[in-house]
Amino acid sequence: MLVLLSLILLTISFRESSNGPLHRFQGYGSAVTKPFQVVADRIAQPFQDAYGWFHDMRKAKDENKKLSEELENLRQQRARQKNAEVEAAHLEELLNYERVARFPEDYSKVNVEVITPATGAFEQTVVIAAGQNREIRVDDPVVVGDGLVGRISQVGPTTSKVTLVSDPNFAASARDLNTGAEGIVRHPATGSDVLILDGVKKDKEVNKGDSIITSGWVRPDLSSLYPQKISIGRITSFSRTDVNPIYQIQVEPSVDFTSLEAVIVLISKNRQVGGP
Repeated sequence: MLVLLSLILLTISFRESSNGPLHRFQGYGSAVTKPFQVVADRIAQPFQDAYGWFHDMRKAKDENKKLSEELENLRQQRARQKNAEVEAAHLEELLNYERVARFPEDYSKVNVEVITPATGAFEQTVVIAAGQNREIRVDDPVVVGDGLVGRISQVGPTTSKVTLVSDPNFAASARDLNTGAEGIVRHPATGSDVLILDGVKKDKEVNKGDSIITSGWVRPDLSSLYPQKISIGRITSFSRTDVNPIYQIQVEPSVDFTSLEAVIVLISKNRQVGGP
């Protein structure tokens, strides 16, 4: 009935003139309800504004939460990237060791069998099956795949004696691969299986697990016996006291000296043929 009544009124409204009774009634109705519409709009406006404010605030909070999560993800990605960069640098150092320390550019290698193992706890030496016949000389560095073994201490026609890193009389300049702290690796001569990194001042940084390698320093009139970046061992512990200006650092050797079957003697390509 309402729909039918609406259709009738619309039909009459379209057909009558603008001055017709229905148009005049619509005008009166609009004039009467206009003040109520204005009041209603004014009353509703603060509520509409409040709703809009809360809606915008909630939207801003959601966006802020989303941005915070994205920022945290970016921070984590950056942290992972920095860790990866540090790890890459460390691996690059190790890769340089693979290329330089085992097969140094300025050295040729002589692969030799060990014919006599270490002779005792106080004289850690082995005898190898090569000597003057292979151009081996005193103080030539001796290595294996795991790192530094020692140096040639005696040379015969066909055999040589190697003084091991574990010998009490052995010493080599070394540095911390991770921090660059430098010192001297030697045996404490106390019957221990570990080495010590001596001479590192307390203002330098060292950490447990750091790799210790040969420093391979070079001066105009003198150079180290050992090429740089040959692995010696890893730091197992360190300590310091108020009265001692240097660290007490223990290093576990990279090489198992009790199971040596073959070694590599590094011969400098720059030395004179037939020299001492």
